Amino acid sequence: MQTRHARRVVTAGLGLIVLACLWFYLAPVGLGGSTSYVDTDGVSMKPRFRSGDLVLVRSQSSYRVGEIVAYHSTLFHTVVLHRIIGRVGDRYVFKGDNNNFVDFEHPAQSQLIGALWLHIPGAGARLASLRSPALVGALVGVAMLLLAGAAFTQRQRRRRRRRQQRAVENTQRPPRRSPRHAAEPVLGVLAVGLLALLPFVALAVLAFTRPTTALLPANISYRQSGTLSYSAKAAPGPTYAGDRAVTGDPLFTHVINVVALRFAYLFHTAATHSLTGKASLYATIASTSGWQTTLALGRPTYFRGDRALVTARLDLTSLLALLRRVETTTAVSGTYTLTLVPRVSASGSVDVLPLRATFSPQVRFSLSQFEVDPVVAAGGPVSAGQTSASPFAPSASGSVTGRRYQPLSISLELARVSVATARAIALGAIAVLTCALLAIVAFVRPRVRDESAVIRARYGRLIVPVARVWQLPGAAVIDVADMEALVQIADRYDRSILHETAEEGEAFWVTDESGQFRYAVGAWLSTAEGDVDHSPHDPLVSDVYADELELGESASIYEAQSTAEVVASTPVTEDAWSAYDAADASAQESKGWLAACEAADVRYFA
Repeated sequence: MQTRHARRVVTAGLGLIVLACLWFYLAPVGLGGSTSYVDTDGVSMKPRFRSGDLVLVRSQSSYRVGEIVAYHSTLFHTVVLHRIIGRVGDRYVFKGDNNNFVDFEHPAQSQLIGALWLHIPGAGARLASLRSPALVGALVGVAMLLLAGAAFTQRQRRRRRRRQQRAVENTQRPPRRSPRHAAEPVLGVLAVGLLALLPFVALAVLAFTRPTTALLPANISYRQSGTLSYSAKAAPGPTYAGDRAVTGDPLFTHVINVVALRFAYLFHTAATHSLTGKASLYATIASTSGWQTTLALGRPTYFRGDRALVTARLDLTSLLALLRRVETTTAVSGTYTLTLVPRVSASGSVDVLPLRATFSPQVRFSLSQFEVDPVVAAGGPVSAGQTSASPFAPSASGSVTGRRYQPLSISLELARVSVATARAIALGAIAVLTCALLAIVAFVRPRVRDESAVIRARYGRLIVPVARVWQLPGAAVIDVADMEALVQIADRYDRSILHETAEEGEAFWVTDESGQFRYAVGAWLSTAEGDVDHSPHDPLVSDVYADELELGESASIYEAQSTAEVVASTPVTEDAWSAYDAADASAQESKGWLAACEAADVRYFA
C-alpha cells in the first residue's frame, strides 16, 4: 500500500514537472508566458521560411547580430520576422534573407518580440484552419466525450476494485453498507456544473484560438477649424461705439491706424491623437491690374497638441502708403483686395496612423484708400450693423487612411463581442463557476453521520428500543449483511426490530423461532466473530446453522455463530438437558443442510 502511494506521489510530481516545463516553454505571451507564435507570410525569408509556416520566438534580454528576430513594425503596423544585420546606437538594422534592401524601419529594443526558437513548416496554415467555429465546437464535443468516457471507465474500475475488496473482506467479517444514494447529490451538482461550464469552455476555445486584433484597412476622420477675429482702437467720434472697432465692422482708414489680429486653431477627432505643428498669419494684397504681394504678419507659433493661437498687427497707414507707391511707380490704378490667410501645418499620429495635415482658410476684405471692408461668402460687402460668422470661423474636414490593428469580434447568436472581451468573459465565468462548484460540492458533500442515527431516522416506525436482548438457549445468532436485510426479515415474520445499546456498541435484533437475527453497529463489529454471551443464564449452545435467504430482489448473507464447546457455569437441570437435546438435533440438521449447500456450490460464511 505504501509502495502504491509512493508511486502515485512520484507520478503526480513528474506530471507537475512536465506541465511546468510545457508552460515555461510553450505558454503564449497573452496568457502570461514568454513565447510568441508567428504565422509567416511572404517570400522575404526564403528559402528558410515560406508562407504558412509557424515560428515560435522567445523574448530575450539582449539580441545580437545574425539572429532572426520578430519585431513590431510601426510603419507597416504588423509583425516582421527578419535577420539582424547591424546596430546603429540603440536601433537595430534588419534585412530579409531574400531581400536586396535593408528594412526601412530601424526598431528599438522595446519593439522586439523575440528571437527564433522553433520552426514548424506549414503548421501556421493548419492552425488557421482550426479556428472555424464549427471545428472548434466539434473538438470541444469530442473532448467532453473523451472526458466522460474516461470518468465512466475510472468509475467502473473503482467499482470493480471495491467489489473485489468487499469479496476479500466478506471472508473475514460481515459486509456493511453505507447509506444508499449518499453520492447522488454530489454527482448531480457536478453534472449541473459541467453543463454550465460547457458553453464558457467552448467560448474560451473560440477566443483563444484566434488573435485579438488583425491588420485591417482603417479610415479615421478629423476636423480642423479656426476663428479669426480683429479689433482696433479708433479716434474719438461718432464712428464706432465705445471708440473701438470689432470683428465684422468696416475699418475706416481716417480714424483707425493699427488693427490687432487673432487666429485660434483647433484640431478635433474622436480617436486618440498626438500632434505638433506650426501656425502663422499672412496678408495677401491683389489688384485688378494684376499686381499682387504677400506680407508675413507677426511671428509663427509652434504648438504641441490640438490647439494653437496666432496674434499679429496690421498697420493700415503703412499698407496705404505701399499702394500709393505702387500706383506712382506703375502709373496704373485699380481696385484692391486684402486677404488674411492663416497657415497651419500639423504632423503626428491619429490612432497609430501617421498624419500630415494643412489648414489655410482665407478671409477676404475689400481695400481702398478710405476703408477696409470684410466680404461675405456671396461676394458683397457687409452692411453696417450686419455680421457674418462664417467668413471668420472657417473649418475643413479630412481623414487618415491606412492599415492598423483593429479588434476582432466573435459573432454569437445573441450578440457580437470582441475577442478580448470574450476571453475575459470566458475566463471569469470559468473561474467563478469553478469556485462556486467547489463550494457547493463541499457544502452538499455527504457528511459522516452516525449509522445508528440514520437507521433510527429511516426505520423508526419498526424499531423498539430495549435495555438488553438476551441470547435464547439453542437459538442461533445470525449476523445479517445490512439493515435492509434485517427489515425484510422483520416484514417476513411480522416482528418488531429491537434496538439494543451496550458497551460493545449498538445492535438491531429480530427474534424468531428459527433464530435471532442481528445487525451490529459500531464497536460490536469487532466482537461479532467471537460473540459475547449476553444471557444471565448459561445455556447450552451448540453449532448453529448459517442460511442464505432470498427476500424480494436482494440476497443477504447470514453468518452463523458457532460455539466450539458447551459452557456450563451452573448445575444443569433436566429442562436444560431437554433444551440441549433440541439444540443438538437442530445442529445435526444444520450440518446436513451445510453439506448440501457445499455440494450445490452455495457461498456462505462461517
